[in-house]
Amino acid sequence: MDFFKIEENNEFLLSSEVHDTDFFEIFIYDEIEGYVVLDGEKIVLRKGMFLFVSPYQKRSWFVSENKIKGWAVIFEKEFLANFFSDKLFVYRLQYFYNKTVLTTFDSKELLHSFNQNIFSEIQNEIIDFKSDSRHILRALLYYILIKMNRVFCEKYQLDSETQLNNHAYLFKEALELNYVHKHKVNDYVSLLNISRITLNQSVKKQFNVTATEMIKDRIISEVKTQLIHSAKTISEIAYDLNFSEPNNLIRLFKSKTGYSPKKYRLSK
Repeated sequence: MDFFKIEENNEFLLSSEVHDTDFFEIFIYDEIEGYVVLDGEKIVLRKGMFLFVSPYQKRSWFVSENKIKGWAVIFEKEFLANFFSDKLFVYRLQYFYNKTVLTTFDSKELLHSFNQNIFSEIQNEIIDFKSDSRHILRALLYYILIKMNRVFCEKYQLDSETQLNNHAYLFKEALELNYVHKHKVNDYVSLLNISRITLNQSVKKQFNVTATEMIKDRIISEVKTQLIHSAKTISEIAYDLNFSEPNNLIRLFKSKTGYSPKKYRLSK
């Protein structure tokens, strides 16, 4: 885990080159001017904004070097799984691995609360690490992650419950690991050994979309990434994502975005 002031370590926030990382990142802005392109979507950054980035999301930054102030929280999946003894923990947080809505929210109130009470404590524990600091960091990190999840869920009218409905979180994990080869709800019903009704009810309750919609959104997100950041043909992308015919991918993409893959690539 790393936790630091952005203005003191902002080199990686100043690169307009497309890049990704293999860890989770949370950026919280006291001051910012500019925007980020995240998986092809332009997000204008503002004071009081919380931005959540999942592993391997492609991003490029276009921000003013002299107008960056805030905090960054960075960690690997295994860190949280081990830290909280829960391999599903990152999937319980609605702002990670979410391909349905923009993974941001604005809350100057929450930022002020964190600045006043939490962030300095976390930073001090990391700098002056003691034998029991791990337990304090676990409690403080859990607190801010859950508080942010509640605000995020309120904005997007999602269920903020993190301890129930494990079927939904198991599906979210399975989808992230298997979307390349498994495109149908029945694939995940078999994988998770639950009924289709149970899966659909759990997913709809937790994420406010159907399991089918989540599968399609995840596939479309990957297609967008390939169209923008690779020179692959539509046929090659369709093959990589296990479509039987390129036309099937083209129809799905157009139904979800309103664009053909070719027009989408040209627009970017």
